[in-house]
Amino acid sequence: MEEMFTKSYVKIDRPPFELKHNTIPKVLKYFSETKGDGESIIFVSTDGGRDVVTWSELYQKSYKVAKSLINLGIREQEIIAINLRCCPEWLFATFGAMMAGAIPASITFTYTDGNDLIAMMEKLEKCSLLVLDPGLESINWNILRRLLDEYRADGKVRSKKMPYLRHLLGVAFDREPDASSVKDFRDLLEEDHPDVELPEIDPNEFSGLFQTSGSTGVPKLVAYEHLSQMKLAESHIFELIEDKYIQFNDRPFNWGGGYPFSVLTGQTRVTFSEFSDPPKDRLSFMIEVIERERCSMVFALPPLMHELIKRQDNLPDDWPVEAILTGGQPLTSQLAACVGKVCNYLLCFYGGTESSGVTKAQITDPDDFVEFGCGKAVNYPGLEVKIVDENGEIVPVNHRGEIYVRSEIMFKEYFNDPEKTKAVKTPDGWYKTDDIGRMTEHGQFFAEGRKSNMIISGGFNVAPEILENVMKTFPGIDLVVIVPVPDDVFYQVLCACVKSKPGFTVTETDVQTYCREYHADKPGLFTVLPKFYMFFEKFPETRSGKTHRKVLERIALERFGPSEDICPN
Repeated sequence: MEEMFTKSYVKIDRPPFELKHNTIPKVLKYFSETKGDGESIIFVSTDGGRDVVTWSELYQKSYKVAKSLINLGIREQEIIAINLRCCPEWLFATFGAMMAGAIPASITFTYTDGNDLIAMMEKLEKCSLLVLDPGLESINWNILRRLLDEYRADGKVRSKKMPYLRHLLGVAFDREPDASSVKDFRDLLEEDHPDVELPEIDPNEFSGLFQTSGSTGVPKLVAYEHLSQMKLAESHIFELIEDKYIQFNDRPFNWGGGYPFSVLTGQTRVTFSEFSDPPKDRLSFMIEVIERERCSMVFALPPLMHELIKRQDNLPDDWPVEAILTGGQPLTSQLAACVGKVCNYLLCFYGGTESSGVTKAQITDPDDFVEFGCGKAVNYPGLEVKIVDENGEIVPVNHRGEIYVRSEIMFKEYFNDPEKTKAVKTPDGWYKTDDIGRMTEHGQFFAEGRKSNMIISGGFNVAPEILENVMKTFPGIDLVVIVPVPDDVFYQVLCACVKSKPGFTVTETDVQTYCREYHADKPGLFTVLPKFYMFFEKFPETRSGKTHRKVLERIALERFGPSEDICPN
């Protein structure tokens, strides 16, 4: 009999399960022994290339890298910063760092003066090694080399601005000018250090740091332990994520939804090599790869889902996809329409980098889907989810509030940032998601938006303040406010509300061109550009004299929103 609820709180009453492997190196070794030459991760290139990393190769090369890192002088619990596009070396560097007892941290930096990299290194404190690829048009290398006082062919570096950094290893530096003295990361794969012993890894040690976009300042680093990641991997809360499926996921490894979690669950994953030329039509190329590689499970953000729905009548009879896995934004009924010809199942997961999986909706009939439905709490032992009011009190069912979650598969902390950790985690372990939602009497959850100004567009969290600060550097612009507009495909798109300086005439074309050029120069600073623009002589204000974002959002909705408003009141 189905349990009925009166309060917006649920706890999973499931007995604990026996954990087979309590650290990531142990599970990699297990799959190396049991799957051997089977395909672990397949990197596909636009030129037809297919670079396969087998289970055995993944473990053995990571093992070699670990020994070479220790020989290089890397100490336990030091940080290894990794700034690489998707490639096999990313895997060997990340898992090799874990085996060496170090902590891998995938980082990005974009400011040409390197100030964001310097700030990141200060936060990391004990980052002794940076593994780097030059970046598109050498952007990463041009930033870094101006910060280095010395870099040598043995991998040693010296920098007054980043004093703890001792080593630099490069990937794909072959054609870079002034880079002949950069030690090649791939040299570590050729070295042999039989006398070096790898440390025993404590399951409660950090397994990695995941960079998240902050609205201002230095991004946060979400810290996870080996034990929590392995509990998630072996919990079977994602019933359809089994090793019989071949998974397609083109998301970057350094993004939460793109992390190679498949190597912990035994799945084969197909992805793109980011060192090959980008496809002219990315969506068409993705569909071609899914069909050619016979991918039965696809991780898809809204643009791919929308394209598949458009093409569903032209998909081949032997279309291989059984399930589509999505997350990152509330799901709409228009996207749920992919169930049928595109896939048999749609799995929508609600969660985040900090919280891991929280709820899951398995949709087999789009007619049964309710807008913004996230399903029920995932079946993890002891996981708790609740909806609370402004005072932190649990609200009755069908009342909106902030979603809180508590479980042992969550993140541990924001690395080296106790203040931000304290701001989102209560003393008794509840994580405040900053998401507004509700829970029904049947235990169904609905995520309906953000409590803060964060905008969700196409699966990306967009901090409007970053883009606002960029647009305010345009001559003639006094103030900019970015607000969301509902969208059937992307969930939300951006509208730029612009207030010009007295005496200046600013046009939409001028601002669009400026944003595109700024984005081309610093592609990692923001991921989404405005779709709509509105110009004002004066912004509406609150009683306290501050710009009234909600009024601007309402004006944008009236002007650009869909004919039928699907947003909650």
